[in-house]
Amino acid sequence: MTYSVVNEKINVLAVFKNGTIFPYVFSWQERKRKVNKVNLRYQERIGSAINYYFAIESDGFIGKIKYNNESMIWTLEEIWVE
Repeated sequence: MTYSVVNEKINVLAVFKNGTIFPYVFSWQERKRKVNKVNLRYQERIGSAINYYFAIESDGFIGKIKYNNESMIWTLEEIWVE
């Protein structure tokens, strides 16, 4: 498997509960995808902002998405392809 950098803004439906973010559905390339599994989550502080990263799976789709708490923007960072 190799990965491809995407770095595109996406829309995400997420639940924010007890200080934890749970991405549920995202749309990319005019298609909605349900997040079946979050394999990894981590965060990175840049100045006063925090970037939250999620390695996700969605019906054969594998990728990494990011949420920035200051801009409130979600980004599809990269996708993994076979």
